[in-house]
Amino acid sequence: MVYEAIAASGSSPYIWAYIITAFLSGLAFLYLSRIWDNVPRRFPIVHFFIVTWSGLMYLNFVEGQTLISDYAWYVDWMISTPLIVLALAMTATYKSEKNHYDLIAALMGLQFMLIVTGIISQEAAASTAYAFWIGCGLLAGVAYLLWVPFRKIAEETSDVLAKKYKLLAGYITVFFALYPAAWYLSEVVYPEGPAMLGAFETSLAFVILPFFCKQVYGFLDMYLIQKAGEEI
Repeated sequence: MVYEAIAASGSSPYIWAYIITAFLSGLAFLYLSRIWDNVPRRFPIVHFFIVTWSGLMYLNFVEGQTLISDYAWYVDWMISTPLIVLALAMTATYKSEKNHYDLIAALMGLQFMLIVTGIISQEAAASTAYAFWIGCGLLAGVAYLLWVPFRKIAEETSDVLAKKYKLLAGYITVFFALYPAAWYLSEVVYPEGPAMLGAFETSLAFVILPFFCKQVYGFLDMYLIQKAGEEI
C-alpha cells in the first residue's frame, strides 16, 4: 500500500520539514496581514488554512494513522487545492465591483472533482485508467477558467493587477500540471503505469510540489497583492 511504501522509503525527514514549514507559514501569513495594509484579510485566512490543513494531513505519513494514511495526499488536496484556486480567483477579482460567485464555485467544484478522480484511479489502478484521463480533462477545465474568464476580469480591473494575476496563474498552472505527471509516473500510486519514480522519489515529489504550491505560493500571492494595492 501507499503508506507502507512511503514509510520504508526514508523520506520522513523531508516530510517533517514540510510539516514544520507549513505550520510556520500559516503563522507568518497571519503576521503579514497585520503589516501589509493593502492585503485584504481574506487572503491570509485562506492561505493559513491551505498550509495548516496540508501540514495536518502529512502527519499521517509520519505517525502511521491507518485510517487515511494511504489517502492522506488526496484528503489534503480535496481541501487545499480548491482553496488554492479560490485564492487565485480572489486575486483576479481584487478590486472588482462584482463577486463572481458563479465562476468561483465552478472553479472550486472542478478542482474538487479532479482530486476525486485521483482517488478512484489509485484504488483500482489500470482497471479504471479512464478516471485519470477524466481528471486531466477536469484540469484542462480549471486552466480554462483561470486563463479566460478570470484573466479577463483581472485585465478589466487594471493592467497592474492583470500582470500580477497572469504571473500567479502561470505559476499555479505549471505546478498543477506536474502533479498528475508525477502521479502517473509513480510505481507507488499508479503501479500499472510507466513507473519512473520509486517510493522515495514519489514521496519527495509530493513534498516539493505542495511546498511551492502552498507555502511559497501563499507568500507570493500576498506579496503581489500588496504591490498591486500600492501601484493601483
